Amino acid sequence: MKRVNIGLIGCGRLGRTHAACLAKIPEAVLNAYADVDEKAAQAMLQEFGGSYATTQVQRIFDDDAIDAIYICTRHDSHAPLAIAAALAGKHILIEKPLALSIQDCQAVADAVAKAGVYLMPAFKMRFYPLIQEARAFLPRPQILVGQMMDSRWGDHLWVQDPVAGGANVHSQGCHTTDILRYLAGSEPVAVWAAGGAMSHPGHPCIDQCVATIRFANGHVASWIQGDAAPGPFTSKFFFQLFGAGKSVQLYDRLKKGTFFDGKATREETRPEEEGFQLENHEFIHALLENRTPVITAQDGIQATRMVLAADAAIRTGQVQQL
Repeated sequence: MKRVNIGLIGCGRLGRTHAACLAKIPEAVLNAYADVDEKAAQAMLQEFGGSYATTQVQRIFDDDAIDAIYICTRHDSHAPLAIAAALAGKHILIEKPLALSIQDCQAVADAVAKAGVYLMPAFKMRFYPLIQEARAFLPRPQILVGQMMDSRWGDHLWVQDPVAGGANVHSQGCHTTDILRYLAGSEPVAVWAAGGAMSHPGHPCIDQCVATIRFANGHVASWIQGDAAPGPFTSKFFFQLFGAGKSVQLYDRLKKGTFFDGKATREETRPEEEGFQLENHEFIHALLENRTPVITAQDGIQATRMVLAADAAIRTGQVQQL
C-alpha cells in the first residue's frame, strides 16, 4: 500500500484534531511533530505515534522521509511556514486562513507553483455532506445568506491579537466567504459592508460584519460574521439559498438541512460533523493519486480577498470593486 508520510507543525487543538483524523486513514502515517512547546509535541508523539517530536521546524523541512506537512499554527506564521515547506519540496495542508494579507497569500501561491507541490487550505465546511447536497440541489442560487456568529471572544485569546490572529472577522470569515463563493458558483466582483469593533470597542480589528457581495453572474449574497452572540436556533453556522422557485436552509452546524423544491419540503439530518475527516481524506488521496486537491491556494486567496474587501468597505464606507 502506498502511504503519505506527514510532519505536523502546531500541536494545539487543531493539530490534535487533524492527527485524530489522520489516524483513521490507513494510507496516512504521522512521522513527526513540531511545536514551540516541546511538551505539546511530545504529547502528540506519545498519543499518535511517529519518529520524533521537536521544537525545530527546520528538522521536519529537512527530513527526506516526510512527504507532506500540516501547518496548524497561528495565522501570522502560515505564510513563512508554507513558503519554507514548498521550498523543501513538501506538499502542504494549511489551516485557514491561508494568510491575513493578499500579499502573503500570493507569496504562498507563487512558492507552491514554483516548487511544483500541492497545497490545500483547510476549508472543512466545503466537505460537509449537506453543503454538497445543497450545491447539487440548487446549483445557481440567485440569493444566498451566510452567517457565522460566535460567543464573544476573550480579550486575551491569541486570535484577538491584531498580528497573530486578526480577531473574529479576519480569523473565521474566510470560512463563510469561501462557502458563499462556492455555492454561488461565481467569482465576487463587488463588496459593501458595515460593522466595526463592537464586541471589543477600541480594538484595531473589526469583530462584526454585515456585508453584501455581488458575483460576476449577477447573483447576490448577504454575509454576517461576528462574535456578538450565538444563535441557538440557527447554530453558529447558517446558510440559505434561494432561486428558481427552490430554497435550502442549512443549520445546526450544517448537520441539518431543509430542502424545498417548490412543492414539497424535505428534511435531511447528519449524525455528526464530518468536515474535518472528509477534508483529510481528500488531501491524502489527492497526493496518492498525484492530482490537485479540490481546494487550492486560489480558493484561499479569494476567501481572504473578500474578507479584506469587507474590512475596507467598513472603514471607508465605499463599495469595494474586486
